[in-house]
Amino acid sequence: MTIRPHCLSGLTGLAAGLLLAHGAFAADTGAPTYRALPAAGLCPKAADDKAYDTKYLGFFTHLVPAQEDWLFRTTYDLRTDFGTSPEGWRELKALRDELKRKGVELMVVYQPTRGLIDREKLNPEEKASFNFELAKKNYLASIAKFREAGIYTPDFSPLFDEKEAHPYYFKGDHHWTPYGAMRSAKIAAQTLKEIPGYDAIPKKEFESKRTGLLSKLGTFHKAAAQLCGSSYAPQYVDRFETEPVGASDSGDLFGDGGNPQVAVVGTSNSGPAYNFVGFLEEYGKVDILNNAVSGGGFDSSLLAYLTSESFHKNPPKILVWEFATHYDMAQKSFYRQAMPLVANGCATQKAVLSRKVKLHAGRNEVLLNSATLPIRSGSYTADITYSDPSVHQLKNTVWYMNGRREQLKIEQSKAVDTGGRYVFELRNDEDWADQQFLSLEIEAPDEMPAGLEVEAKLCQTPQTKATAEVAGR
Repeated sequence: MTIRPHCLSGLTGLAAGLLLAHGAFAADTGAPTYRALPAAGLCPKAADDKAYDTKYLGFFTHLVPAQEDWLFRTTYDLRTDFGTSPEGWRELKALRDELKRKGVELMVVYQPTRGLIDREKLNPEEKASFNFELAKKNYLASIAKFREAGIYTPDFSPLFDEKEAHPYYFKGDHHWTPYGAMRSAKIAAQTLKEIPGYDAIPKKEFESKRTGLLSKLGTFHKAAAQLCGSSYAPQYVDRFETEPVGASDSGDLFGDGGNPQVAVVGTSNSGPAYNFVGFLEEYGKVDILNNAVSGGGFDSSLLAYLTSESFHKNPPKILVWEFATHYDMAQKSFYRQAMPLVANGCATQKAVLSRKVKLHAGRNEVLLNSATLPIRSGSYTADITYSDPSVHQLKNTVWYMNGRREQLKIEQSKAVDTGGRYVFELRNDEDWADQQFLSLEIEAPDEMPAGLEVEAKLCQTPQTKATAEVAGR
């Protein structure tokens, strides 16, 4: 039989390449012809959760084949549970309230799963076993919980089971396509316009234009290659860029003094490749400061922004926080950092203890409560800055008067620049809050830069101090 071009659509890149290399499109003139067989798909190993035995592979547990070279993950893409724990919702609301006190409204873009958006791509067996109605119900319940906490949150359910020509997600990658980003931004902009303070933000016209093609050899396909030796062709989609209308004439990218009053933090989905922030500017008609970080999870971008001079000197009226549903919103260590950072830690108030130390290998005592001051753990924050901002890890031990201790390790994404600063609350959960602080030790980094110094401060937690002042009036 002669192979015609349309037959290549269901083949892997390797199979298609072999056909082309052997002249599979030869006319019916007696030349050799070839019969193409579909790719074998995933190997049995891909269905074994134990095979996903590295941190990288663990993100893809476990892959299932779908139509047209699509892949899905059972753990993340076909999940039916969303949201967080009751404690996580309380912490999230407290963070929202702290931002609100600073005059910042919080909006969360809670990216829906592939199962909710693209379940029609599943093979019949996986589609039948995926409880779409339960997933939809629980996703919508989470949107309602965000809104109950005072967090403005777009509802992306109109995109579920979409039948669009341009897919929302890539076939074999966890990112949305530029078209998925476009459709998400259009819905998100509607929510943006509902937020108090939006009407006071200077408006501006933006235009998004196709600028070429974006090639994507997806993360799912790469994982499949590690597990099975599979080969997939890159997927090509349209790429877009957004510019202010008339920018080439005026040269004015930020019409009101260069300080956008909307800021975005989040993941690589908000990076330039997919143009989500550009589309949000177009549909929202406002300048946006993009602080998203590729590979930083749901927290690194926000923590880095809260550490920045930009946030504290020119806080936005609206902070848009984009992340996917699989991130753990109940991480206590995250809130211990984020909450005091909103008020800039010890930068704007007097420290009860302060010291600068040149570090040596091993453990270093940097703070000591030698005067036995009444420093109650539940009311105090540590503010630590390395002299070299390339240090992205803090390992410390907090000691208390009764011999109790807490060992805390904080890692920052190498994709962000936080100036080497780490801010965190001492433990304030019930059985720790009344412990009296004794000392703080820092373990030198494994690869310590020469002459590394650290400046450590301990001050009353900003929001605790504010609450106490109000209560004392």
